[in-house]
Amino acid sequence: MKKLLKTLFQYLTVIVLSLTIALLLRLFVVDFYSIPSDSMAPTIEPGDFIMVNKLSFGARMYKNFDFLKNQTEPEMWRVKGYAPIRHGDVVVFNFPYNKGWNKIRMHLSRFYIKRCIGIPGDTLCIRNAFYEINGKQGFGNLEDQQMIADYQGEFPQGIYHTIPFDFRLNWNIREMGPLYIPRQGDRITLDTTAYRLYKKMIEYESGIELREREGQIYNGDSLMNDYTFRTSWYFMGGDKMWNSQDSRYIGLIPEEFIVGKAAWVLTSTDLDTEEYRWERFFKSIK
Repeated sequence: MKKLLKTLFQYLTVIVLSLTIALLLRLFVVDFYSIPSDSMAPTIEPGDFIMVNKLSFGARMYKNFDFLKNQTEPEMWRVKGYAPIRHGDVVVFNFPYNKGWNKIRMHLSRFYIKRCIGIPGDTLCIRNAFYEINGKQGFGNLEDQQMIADYQGEFPQGIYHTIPFDFRLNWNIREMGPLYIPRQGDRITLDTTAYRLYKKMIEYESGIELREREGQIYNGDSLMNDYTFRTSWYFMGGDKMWNSQDSRYIGLIPEEFIVGKAAWVLTSTDLDTEEYRWERFFKSIK
């Protein structure tokens, strides 16, 4: 009996240790996601099961796990990674809205995967449907951009207009910007245009509520002439530009929402036939 209990204890120890290691790996090293939509096609297809590298940009570390119980904003910091986020990286991030679109708030259980188009410090435009970064083209899915540029019909409702959805700017998927993408420490002048572009971002970072009154920007009764950003932001775009809820519509993504870099398609299943797509197994994501 004593020998049996010792054997059971050894097995239990191995199981607990294995589960602990697996959990730590999922939290801080790699994670895995099933892809339900075609917003990143043809790079990533519905039915792909992908691996995400969390060490590349630096794993997110949590001060505690209270947010798992009460769904509050997690307190976190990021350890230093071995590579910065670059143009063209395919990135997984938390969806930036929870309980409404009027306020940026991390959605703890909803994740998006997009391609990084603009990084902090860039000035992004869309000119005749093509992305321009700091005056240069060649970013994102050029074939889809050409398709939008050549399209002669009427765009479906909800696709044509983009952030900040303000008729005075009238930004759309053919003509948008210029939009400066803030980096941590950047100081901007708060005029009415900056208010329209950055209001939700500033309120997310600072917790204050901005108001525009007679062409000036106020926090309560206090006039605000400028603002210094506390985090860095990114512009994420889908490869399938006709069907992608990306930064053209949801806005810029704060650095702390970024989970990691999509690295490999491990397996892939056709969602209609449930057959394996063997040609996509262990395919590098670029």
